[in-house]
Amino acid sequence: MKPKVTMQTIADKLNVSVVTVSRALNDKDGVSEVLRQRIKQLTKELNYRPNSIARSLKMNRSYNVGVLISNRYADSEDEYYINVYKEMVKKATELKYSLILEILSSENEENLKPPYMYSESKIDGLIVLGQLTTEYLKEIEKNFDLPVLYLDFYLNDSLIDSIIIDNFYASYQLTLSLLKKGHREIGFVGNIYSTSSIQDRYLGYYKALLEWNLKPNDEYLISDRDGLGRLIDLKLPQKMPTAFVANCDKIAHKLNQTLNEHGYIVPDDVSVVSFDNSVYSTLTPVKITTVDNNIKEMVHTAVNIIVKKIKNPERKYGRILVEGKIIERESSKTIS
Repeated sequence: MKPKVTMQTIADKLNVSVVTVSRALNDKDGVSEVLRQRIKQLTKELNYRPNSIARSLKMNRSYNVGVLISNRYADSEDEYYINVYKEMVKKATELKYSLILEILSSENEENLKPPYMYSESKIDGLIVLGQLTTEYLKEIEKNFDLPVLYLDFYLNDSLIDSIIIDNFYASYQLTLSLLKKGHREIGFVGNIYSTSSIQDRYLGYYKALLEWNLKPNDEYLISDRDGLGRLIDLKLPQKMPTAFVANCDKIAHKLNQTLNEHGYIVPDDVSVVSFDNSVYSTLTPVKITTVDNNIKEMVHTAVNIIVKKIKNPERKYGRILVEGKIIERESSKTIS
């Protein structure tokens, strides 16, 4: 049996991208007429047959929305994005749409390879769940000819709509709660160059300190991951603060373990607060004060908007913020 001819086969033979092949076959802009004819001629020679969904796209929709997530999130033990996806499925089903989930490998992300579901014309719109590299996101913005939405992050100077928790204000309020309990030396745990969410949480923490005439101590800033998003060991400062704001519950849980290994007890010796209201906030001996991200509202807003954008691709929604809520528990205490 001969191997199946796909868009990738054609792209490889002509040394062009799959996106270029897709545009040529669907008579979209961005491809020279000479190249368009070469591509179409090769499809005839190779007897290329697009799948039934792709054939129908010119006249109607597939009613599929793609969800793209990096393997660094999908392979994580953290159930946060699993819960987000489950809620997305519920809402999409309610709107008579199906979701196609694709996990983006580190290799494909590094090589800027487009998602298979896009290359094979299987989707009407795309939701990117969790932040990818700036280079990959720029490639999406430059080359994709269907509606795209970012969920749980945003990219500065991007025209693509995004739905996020109001991380800045939530972190500001969370840090403020520690200040009102008497804490003046407060650390932050997270790589502030990693994602927009972590950066905004740091900026909210920073603003709260400034309003109380306090200058953040660089020694209290602990990185939790490398430049590729892989978690690293937490290194405690020599002089300890009285409290930490961790960028997420998983890191707060890891911080609690590190503190215990060094003889510190939460909250007797150090207070800890964090974000996400995930299962990690309940796995420590003392349950962690955290911010509930209101996943349901965030997801419902995202799915509603991507469906609206599929129907009207020209409409813009910008950056939409969803308000979180502090869940007060036992991991922070009042000090004199």
